[in-house]
Amino acid sequence: MNHKRALISIAMAATVLISLFAVISSAASVSSQASGTTVAANLVGQTMAGTGPAATYGQAGIPVLVAVGTSGQDWCMLPSNSGGVWTSIGGSATSSPAATTPYGVSDSLIIDVFVRGTDSAIWYKTTANNNGTAWSGWMSLGGQIASGTGPAACSWSAGRLDVFVEGTNGALWHKWSINGGTTWSKWESLGGKLTASPAASAGGSPTAPNQIGVFVRGTDSACWCKEWTGTAWSSWKSLGGQLAPNTGPGVMGAGYDNTTDVPIYWVSVQGSDHQLWSRDFGEAGSYRFFDNVWSQLPACPEMLSASSPAAGWSYDGHTEVFVSTTSGNLMECFWSGNWAPVNTWEWSSVAGPP
Repeated sequence: MNHKRALISIAMAATVLISLFAVISSAASVSSQASGTTVAANLVGQTMAGTGPAATYGQAGIPVLVAVGTSGQDWCMLPSNSGGVWTSIGGSATSSPAATTPYGVSDSLIIDVFVRGTDSAIWYKTTANNNGTAWSGWMSLGGQIASGTGPAACSWSAGRLDVFVEGTNGALWHKWSINGGTTWSKWESLGGKLTASPAASAGGSPTAPNQIGVFVRGTDSACWCKEWTGTAWSSWKSLGGQLAPNTGPGVMGAGYDNTTDVPIYWVSVQGSDHQLWSRDFGEAGSYRFFDNVWSQLPACPEMLSASSPAAGWSYDGHTEVFVSTTSGNLMECFWSGNWAPVNTWEWSSVAGPP
């Protein structure tokens, strides 16, 4: 069977089918523990305690990172030949950020950033040009977001933006724009009962790019998923596992089944053992990275903070996960084997905001 892979950016549709979040205990099954190497590097700056980075992808699929500095201001690391340059974009964040770029838009660097502000509402900022060097002002999207949680954001096409949050009632809430963030819909509830920040990704099928997966930590500490199929919302599905308290999943669109347009997602989480675990998820079940079970990644050289990981593709097709540590440092775990066996994972340091 032929399969294709797509870079992440995230998206959502306007109509919603609300369903209840059934809580069923399900333990993760472990495939294998990966080995890997640690690459030392000089660290510059740190992130605010309890916050993790956001990762999105711009020109040529090169990673763009967004993180909250120790002062609460947001910083964006733009790609460059020297390995990345951090730029302050201001604001006053109280959560991990979310970031996305328009899916399917090439040769531009449009970056959309979302954070939880000091008023518990979601605030939004975007680049004012196509190379990421100029920014708009901050816009409030309203809402009241659960304390200790941040948003998830995605785009399935130019002009389409979707943001997901955990509301103060614990449910998953959604808001979207069809004109690049100029105007926004009202907030709508998608139900469920979350216990940490959500994560979301577009499916990435060329014929059905508006398919989305939203992943959350449930009240049983397991990872749960709700999918937009392009026409309706699915019911909640458990992926099992046991996530560390106050942490949510990270996710990237990992491709799709070429015959059914069913998207495949690659999910990373911090387990209850405070190590990184990953698995793939797709309804077709015909294309799998790790046989649809949880696999442990190599142990991080530093202790992970109580924040969610950010997952994505690198420009050369490698898989990478970005995390914050308890010391405030940024670390990257990346799959250097380009679809080689899982034991080719490696850790490296990432220079944090100055």
